[in-house]
Amino acid sequence: MSTHTVQYNGLELEFELIRKDVKFVNLRVNKHGEVVVSASKKVPFSVIEEFVESKTPWIITHLAEIEKLRQNLPPSGFYDGKTLYFLGRPYCLVTSRGPSEIQIQGDKIYMFSKSTTQNALRDEYLLWLKNQAKIKFEEIMNQIYPLVAPYGILRPTIQIRNMKTLWGSCTTGGNTIRLNLQLMKASEDCIEQVVLHELVHFRYKNHGQGFYTLLSLLMPDWKVRKSKLESKFKDGV
Repeated sequence: MSTHTVQYNGLELEFELIRKDVKFVNLRVNKHGEVVVSASKKVPFSVIEEFVESKTPWIITHLAEIEKLRQNLPPSGFYDGKTLYFLGRPYCLVTSRGPSEIQIQGDKIYMFSKSTTQNALRDEYLLWLKNQAKIKFEEIMNQIYPLVAPYGILRPTIQIRNMKTLWGSCTTGGNTIRLNLQLMKASEDCIEQVVLHELVHFRYKNHGQGFYTLLSLLMPDWKVRKSKLESKFKDGV
C-alpha cells in the first residue's frame, strides 16, 4: 500500500493505492473518509492517477456526505464507568457534583461539575483536555523538532483544534501547525508521528516520494504508529 495525491481546483486529495489481482481500477471512500484505490500491478500509475482525477467530483461529494453525518451525530454521554482515553491509557470515568475539576488518580478520571447536562459536561472535559494538550504538544515538539532542524525547517507555532477528520494540518506561509485535540487520547509515539508528518510538510508540501523518503528516514516505524493511531484510542468524546 502506498499514499499518493492528486490536485483538483487547487485542492489536494490523498488516496491509498493497493496493488492486487483485480480486473479493473476500483475506487472507494471508506467510513473514515479515506480514499482507497485498488489496481493490478500491470496498470501503469499514470493510468491510475488519471482515473482518480476523473473521479474527484464524486470523491468530494462523498467526503462532504461523510462529514455531514459526523457533524449530526449526537455527543456521546458522560456516565460513571465510561472508558476515556488519555495519552494511550484507558481510564474509568467517575462523576460527582461539585466545583468544576478533573483529576486523574490511578486508573480513574474523576470529574466534578455543577452541571448535569451532557453537552456542558462534554465542553468542560474538552476544555480540560485542551489545557493538557497545550503542555504535552509543546513537550513533544521539543523532542521532534531537532530531527528536522538540520533541513532548514523553522520551528512552527502550534494551534489546537478539535477536528473531526484530520489529525493535523499546517500552513507553511504562516509557519503554524494545527493539531487535533483528539490526539491527547493517543499514546505519545502516535502524537510524535503526526507532529513529524506536519513538520516534514514544511520541506515537501505534497505527499510525493521526497516527503515519504524523509519521513521514513527520520521515523522508520511511522506506518506502525499511524496504524495504531487510526485503530485505537477512540472513546466517542
